[in-house]
Amino acid sequence: MIKVRGLLVALTLSLACDAPNGVAPQPGADARAALSAAEVSDAITPAAATGGGHYALPGLEVQFAFSAVLHGDGRATGQFHHKEGGGLFIDLSGEVTCLAVDPLNHRAWIGGVITKNTSTDPDLLTDIQQPGHDIWFRVLDAGEGASAIDRTTFTGFEGSGGIQTSAQYCAARLWPADNARTWPVTGNVSVRP
Repeated sequence: MIKVRGLLVALTLSLACDAPNGVAPQPGADARAALSAAEVSDAITPAAATGGGHYALPGLEVQFAFSAVLHGDGRATGQFHHKEGGGLFIDLSGEVTCLAVDPLNHRAWIGGVITKNTSTDPDLLTDIQQPGHDIWFRVLDAGEGASAIDRTTFTGFEGSGGIQTSAQYCAARLWPADNARTWPVTGNVSVRP
């Protein structure tokens, strides 16, 4: 909060210097000239989700890593990678284009665009799993300590569950009851704020 107050003071002083009479605009004088405390706070501490480790799907051990940041201007950036090497090979990489965060339940929805698919599993070699197509997943940060078990999903693709784009996925913030279709993570997931 101290950082936010300091930034608001600096912003007010800056506006005062730019005002023709040297007086800062009064509250409500020009809504476009002032930032809300929430906008300033978001610019200082953007939402983010990071993680890595592995999880088990039935018959598969999947390694994953991701980093996603939601910037104050609404842009999301970052990268992710999902890989499984037993039997048929799964190897998907992508660039983050959207991130939605539920800070109360420590959940995040990450969406992006496939940048690389070197999988050999024919189920992951269709048109919708090729570079340039949308891909997404969601994670849960269960906190710290031995009893805290973070969770993740495998990836979804265009058309999964009626969702066509990563932006739609992040906006919908779907989370089935009882963490359905999520898998316990050995590793760590962090969601903030």
